[in-house]
Amino acid sequence: MSRKDAADPRSSMWGLIGFYLRFLRTSKGLTGPDAAKIAGCAPSTISRIETGEQRMSDKHAERLDKAWKTGGLFGLLIYYARRASDPDWFESFLAQEQEANRIRMFAGQHVPGLLQTPDYARALLDAGRAKDKEASHKRRMARQKVLDRANPPELWVLLAQNVLEWPVGGRDVHRGQLALLLKLSELPHVSIRIVPTTAGANEGLDGPFMILTGGNDELAFVEAPNAGRLVSEVDEVRDFLTRFDRIGMLALPIGASRELIKKIMEQMT
Repeated sequence: MSRKDAADPRSSMWGLIGFYLRFLRTSKGLTGPDAAKIAGCAPSTISRIETGEQRMSDKHAERLDKAWKTGGLFGLLIYYARRASDPDWFESFLAQEQEANRIRMFAGQHVPGLLQTPDYARALLDAGRAKDKEASHKRRMARQKVLDRANPPELWVLLAQNVLEWPVGGRDVHRGQLALLLKLSELPHVSIRIVPTTAGANEGLDGPFMILTGGNDELAFVEAPNAGRLVSEVDEVRDFLTRFDRIGMLALPIGASRELIKKIMEQMT
């Protein structure tokens, strides 16, 4: 791996971890496969951590710290990385989203970006006063190509009923958005289920989130205005999976969800 491929240590704490992994490995005269044997992972994992494409796990950190007698360096860096504000959080999220083979998401305020029509997306960007609306719109639409690739990810979506009822962009724009949801729900790799308002208080009221599964990696993503947080710690990701399942227990079946979408569309004529 060439030096230009190494993670930028100034990009984020995760970039710093990748930088030091490469620095310590090469200073000891070790190859990627050598480090992989020590960490107990595939050589490709070492390469991806060093380039910033993957995050080091606690298990890898513990084994490397012990073998290289670092004084717990990697474990400490991971500790602070998980608590730091990642300046490159969105790029990290996009990379994980494009490589995922399964995407689970819950949304309670608006249709998620992967499912938005161009007009619906533009209405949200206008309302949010995005600094560069055209660039943001173009990037959001480009993200949707992941659903059209030769081997698309399984997409499991839970939407709160009020997402269907809030007329973003006006009646015509919103009806077009609901029509797209119906169309997408017919795809074999897409499941869209609605959490009815009759469900009452539930964990979805805490906010939207996504869980991205790719290979041996599983990450959660929590969205917030002008920020976001990728969660890689195994126990915390497991908590989000459990949350998704519990919300799903309150959701309508797929067929009933489609009927509710159709009913709300008819009410908007």
